[in-house]
Amino acid sequence: MANYTQTAATTQVKVGAGKLFGIFVSASSSGTLTIYDSPASDTNDPKIVNTFTVTASTTYLNIPAGLYFNKGLYIVLAGTSAAFTVAYE
Repeated sequence: MANYTQTAATTQVKVGAGKLFGIFVSASSSGTLTIYDSPASDTNDPKIVNTFTVTASTTYLNIPAGLYFNKGLYIVLAGTSAAFTVAYE
């Protein structure tokens, strides 16, 4: 069963192993997201998805079967006033 988190800032979504199902972004200006397999704000950990530009009302990473991560799910938001919803397990 999937969970969700809605936020408007860089955030630690989950610590430990899990699955990423998708991200929906509601942005008022362009910016970037970077998604890490990390248990904390250690951006030296592996990236699940490299930095990408986000635009308003767009779904990213729609992965119905889920994408596994091992250490945690940490998302860095930069250069925008966006809110995003993350679906994960």
